[in-house]
Amino acid sequence: MEKRDLYLQKIDAQIDEYSAKLKVMRSKATVVHVDMKLEYLNQVEKLEEKRDDLKKKYKEISKASESSWEDIKEGTENAWNDLKESLDKAIKHFK
Repeated sequence: MEKRDLYLQKIDAQIDEYSAKLKVMRSKATVVHVDMKLEYLNQVEKLEEKRDDLKKKYKEISKASESSWEDIKEGTENAWNDLKESLDKAIKHFK
């Protein structure tokens, strides 16, 4: 149980970090040039969807039995990595 709890704590911390970054990005949408505003907001919305997907995976793991949570872990890792890479690219792109 301890291994899963640590894993969940790690994911939870990352979700909080990503949510904070997305909040900053969304607030910056008010100051970007009009031509880029729609693209910027669309990108933020896509990232928020990916974050929400990671939250769903988090809930699945937290509710899974001790013997089955490892099976869900791979999908969670994929969602986590996808969100991280997409967020990093978006931050670099919109600087």
